[in-house]
Amino acid sequence: MSTASATNQKIECAWIHSPVARLVVVFATILASLVLLEVGLRVIGRYRTGTIGGHLRPGGLSFLLKTNFSKTVNWPATTFTVHTCDFGFREKQPGARRFDGSPYVAILGSSEVFGNGLDYKLTFVGVLAEKLGPRGVQVINMAVPGHHLLEQVDVFEDFVRHAPQMPQQVVIIIDPLLIGGYDDVHDDVTVKLGGLFPKDNWRVPLVRKLLADLSTSYCYFRDGIRNLQTEIAGRPDLDLSFYLERYSTKHRLHTPAVQEDMFRHLKSLEARIRSVGATPVCVYIPTVGGFFLDKLKREQKLDGGLFDTSFFPEILRTHCQAEGLRFINAEPALRELYDRGEQLNFDGDSHFNGPTSQRLGEFLYDSLKPGKD
Repeated sequence: MSTASATNQKIECAWIHSPVARLVVVFATILASLVLLEVGLRVIGRYRTGTIGGHLRPGGLSFLLKTNFSKTVNWPATTFTVHTCDFGFREKQPGARRFDGSPYVAILGSSEVFGNGLDYKLTFVGVLAEKLGPRGVQVINMAVPGHHLLEQVDVFEDFVRHAPQMPQQVVIIIDPLLIGGYDDVHDDVTVKLGGLFPKDNWRVPLVRKLLADLSTSYCYFRDGIRNLQTEIAGRPDLDLSFYLERYSTKHRLHTPAVQEDMFRHLKSLEARIRSVGATPVCVYIPTVGGFFLDKLKREQKLDGGLFDTSFFPEILRTHCQAEGLRFINAEPALRELYDRGEQLNFDGDSHFNGPTSQRLGEFLYDSLKPGKD
């Protein structure tokens, strides 16, 4: 063997055992593992990719639903499909909303009313529509997830300017989220690719969303981290600090001037509903977070003086009595389920799950069906 060949072998051997070579081997191994993981997850259909694009659009006071649109939404705990009509309301199928002279009920609300996490027929509005249909009554769901009171008022006002037929009833479904931030019109968010992002910091969240759409491996590790957080912290679907703030005895709606302002807007909406020949109905639905706070209070794990979960339904009841409105309180029906240990929400998310929505839809049907006083 020549001196040159021996020297080259020594150089190659030294390189192979060098730190740089080891890093290259480690990197190549990790890359190969990720490729195998990506291929394997796609083959078994663990995650869906290539579905980027949400169901929101800029409009109204902040954002609205896209019109004549269909979108399958994938959450870690559930997959559901959203269809909208030409008015931008959630429906069983996309297309034109038909008005044939039949009476219909219009429903206002936020994400629970929209039915986050569920196909339309499984939402409580869908259950209500299915039951009212044989009685010749249709249902229109005007709710937009994330909306507060003033944004829904704007949706209704725009609808009555263009609708060929006015509703018979307008059901305002109120929870602590809808009126707790009643005058928040989301001027701090922007719509990108059909999703909501912070207006001043949308790039990084958008990149994360794109990664989740492009890579099943990213979704796998993301969900693994979330599951680990669940095991360590417990109940990640219920942000305790958020619900403490919303039900706090120091919440701004406990201030008479703020409460008066909120009810001024609500009265204006009710007057507008009456002006088009419809009857306003007020329905209160609780949050799972409120039930959880009450549970911690009973177990003496939380100071009950910090919050009051009865505040919202009581001020609404008083308002409806003063204004001659029908008030329906759905809290007792859902509390019964919660107190007997049934899970009301999705794993990792506080929105009502299918069985809860079914019970709520049946409760609303019993309360709203024709002939019911």
